[in-house]
Amino acid sequence: MGLEDLGLTADEAAVYQALIALPSSARRELAPAAGLGEERTGDALHALVERGLVLRVSDGQRYAAAPPAVALGVELAARRERLQRAELTVARLAETYRTTTADRAQRDLVEIVEGTEAIRTRYLQLQLSARSTIDIFSAGTPQAVTPADSAEVTAISRHVRVRAVVDQGFLSEPGASDEVAQSLADGVEVRTVTEVPYKLILCDGAVAMLPLHGREADVDPAVLLRGGLAHVARELFEQVWQRSRPYQEQPHAGIDTVDAHILRLLLAGLTDTAVAGQVRLSVRTVQRRLQALMARADATTRLQLGWYARDRGWV
Repeated sequence: MGLEDLGLTADEAAVYQALIALPSSARRELAPAAGLGEERTGDALHALVERGLVLRVSDGQRYAAAPPAVALGVELAARRERLQRAELTVARLAETYRTTTADRAQRDLVEIVEGTEAIRTRYLQLQLSARSTIDIFSAGTPQAVTPADSAEVTAISRHVRVRAVVDQGFLSEPGASDEVAQSLADGVEVRTVTEVPYKLILCDGAVAMLPLHGREADVDPAVLLRGGLAHVARELFEQVWQRSRPYQEQPHAGIDTVDAHILRLLLAGLTDTAVAGQVRLSVRTVQRRLQALMARADATTRLQLGWYARDRGWV
């Protein structure tokens, strides 16, 4: 993004950037640095002073640039907010368009979405249009929709509750534990199970999207369900959520954070090799740390260690 994208003219951007490199300069000094004549430089300086991006120094003949992070940060934040509002408006318009088109009765129940880009767009629209809840099943390798395509943070900022159930296949993917940790930091409630039925997003308990051909199939095409069909997906999610295990990242004073991370992944069902890949340690180091934890807990099996860790609040 250039300064013009923040509302500056080309002359104003050139003068402001020149003034950053030449602090406390007079107009005649800035003109050649900005590649402009003195008159255009003066006009740009006047406009920049009006916007609070440039300040006159004590003698009134020299100028200094206001700190960019402060001066431009406010405008950048305002534009981000406007963009989010625009995204919400587009999502709501798209939903209104869908409900007022022909064959409404049929489309209100089932809609087939084909093509990776169409699935990604529909997924984002669902998240942006959610008003109260977003429920997600994450399984295996992300395909059409990746963490970068998510609007969970925007939804949470609007007080939408976001819950996610992840399975062992997802947690075994490279960088998955880092993504889960970021989701937790963003405010997503995360739980784990051995295996989820299929990939799913469910918004407000009323609209669900999942792969058309089930868990083992590719996500393209996907099917969008509403009405009673979406209610079935809602009941299934609630059942899986109730029997899943909370996945927490808050550090416990009684245990090292790396050891806590190892225990969480083991309790989620990952193998020693998969755990080692997630915490970026060798398998032998992971096993050595587990042996130390077992000795500390006076446990002879990993099952006993898991019980002890839960009882003591380590995980």
